[in-house]
Amino acid sequence: MKFIDCSASIGLAAVNKYIVNHEDYIICEKVDQAANASELLKEMDRCGVDESIVYHQSVVDCAPDFGNKKLLGEIKGKDRLKGVLAMLPSITDKEHTVENLLKKMKENNVFGLRAFPKADRFMLDRITCGDTLDMLIEKKVPLYLSPNNDWEHIFAVMRDFPELTVIITNYGLWGSDRFFYPLVNAYKNVYVDTSDFQEVRGIEAFVNKFGSERMLFGSNFPSDNIGGPITTLLGAKISANDKENIAHANAERLWAENLAKGDIK
Repeated sequence: MKFIDCSASIGLAAVNKYIVNHEDYIICEKVDQAANASELLKEMDRCGVDESIVYHQSVVDCAPDFGNKKLLGEIKGKDRLKGVLAMLPSITDKEHTVENLLKKMKENNVFGLRAFPKADRFMLDRITCGDTLDMLIEKKVPLYLSPNNDWEHIFAVMRDFPELTVIITNYGLWGSDRFFYPLVNAYKNVYVDTSDFQEVRGIEAFVNKFGSERMLFGSNFPSDNIGGPITTLLGAKISANDKENIAHANAERLWAENLAKGDIK
């Protein structure tokens, strides 16, 4: 079976990885990390992953612009890797204007954007980011969001931008379906990755309720080991077609629909 990991990162964290379990405390755990794209590709080969969609850890530890530049340098010429850039408000950061983002997407095999509004100190709303979010809707570019102990900003941005394509990742292992089920039910372009969804029969329950077209295989590497989500998906009691959708077909469809990778008008 082909696997496309929709949520992985490269680059060494400044400190040991913080594993957030979304129960109001944080575990500091030493985990194996990929210092660069070559190391990630070796780990992908070891685990049987064909392609990965990645961001650079330094967008979190250093700064979005620094991390984005590191990422684009790492994935250049590596067809098995697609990039995800960190976004900032265009009104405060000229590198993040709609025009500049579109240019980078077109030239650098970029799949989507990630927003870290709490860490980067901005509001993910129409006042602050309306131009960028409207562009993402128009160009059908996914936006990755993580609750980081706070789901309110995800619910809020979906209320303002109901057509936005959002991939929810790094949401914690315990009971998160009570948060993301309502979002998937209410908004047709909300997707969930499998990285933290290693609950007993969790994938089966999701597929039975929503179908397999709204879930993407993802590892959240290195916070999660790639093997866990693979084992959970392969062991799920769903059809072979449903497994193919989650493992790679849904990510391929989103990439095919992404208009930002085409010619800029």
